[in-house]
Amino acid sequence: MSQKAKIKAVDSAERLVHLFVQIPHIQVDKSTSIRAVAIGESRAEIRVEASNEKYIFEVWPRLNPSRKLLLAKAEAGEKPVLLLCPHIPDPLAADLRLAGINHADLNGRLFIKMPSFLLDRGPKSKAYRNPGTELNPFTLKSSRVVRVLLSHREQEWTQADLETRTGISRALVSLTLADLIERELVEPTRAGSRHEAALYRTRDFSRLLDAWSAEDQWRKRTSIQQYSALTGNLVELAETARDALGEQNVFFTQWFAAHLRHPHTTPPLVSAYLKKKPPGEITWARKVDNGGNLWLITPKDEGVFQEAQTVGGFKLVSDIQIYLDLLQVGQRGPEQAQALREWEGFTQ
Repeated sequence: MSQKAKIKAVDSAERLVHLFVQIPHIQVDKSTSIRAVAIGESRAEIRVEASNEKYIFEVWPRLNPSRKLLLAKAEAGEKPVLLLCPHIPDPLAADLRLAGINHADLNGRLFIKMPSFLLDRGPKSKAYRNPGTELNPFTLKSSRVVRVLLSHREQEWTQADLETRTGISRALVSLTLADLIERELVEPTRAGSRHEAALYRTRDFSRLLDAWSAEDQWRKRTSIQQYSALTGNLVELAETARDALGEQNVFFTQWFAAHLRHPHTTPPLVSAYLKKKPPGEITWARKVDNGGNLWLITPKDEGVFQEAQTVGGFKLVSDIQIYLDLLQVGQRGPEQAQALREWEGFTQ
């Protein structure tokens, strides 16, 4: 039985509260103790006794927490609450901690902050998980995070850095990191605190790239228009495409880009992503259904343009993107992809 099969999903608030109140009374020190008390089928309180003072927090059970909802409740000035979930991933916990929001899960995580008291305990196990479908970190938007991590394999990132770099929401960055950490493909290198943000980096470069390759579907994420140009000189064809369509609009990929980075096979054609759709008519090339020596590609997501590079006067997509784009095409594409990946300069 796999490790994931042993992790129990909790699919009701009643079950969540019932399991939580079974957790033994916590004696922090001689003057501080914490216990959970049921006050209904799906309601509970956390009672804290610290330095001869008593505090009561309403337990707020959520199977799939929303950070925005929690912040709205915390800012409303209502009775102090403690967010309870079956499982709170490290990136989300870092967000909650920085916001000073009390939270706990069934795996042993517990964060309680009061004016004169702070308890911050990490999870002790992986016995429980939230219900619902697991996030796929290799969807078009989420894979922007993966592309950044792979393109800078040794670099450490905060969630805020990744949000800025990828242009996607903090919530999606957080969920994507959480899933990658669960898969042991990414690792936290510094825990977040009130004073500094958590840091993350790639844990297993090869497994992460292989996992993305297995999920990637080239034809579903691109729209390709082929053209036939009279010239047989591919460098000349690439220069014509770059100059005619705009240097900031054309990003080369596949064989031509791989050849510029690490020559291995003779490029059979020129292919490039366009930030803007190609014009209806091109005077220097003829539109064809198949067999063209120029492929102009419109991507379904702009993430392909991120981590771009310039080589020999041509803008190229990242090495990671070149590799992925070569794997699912013929004409020795997979062979060129493997040679690029095995090259010592790959992603460097």
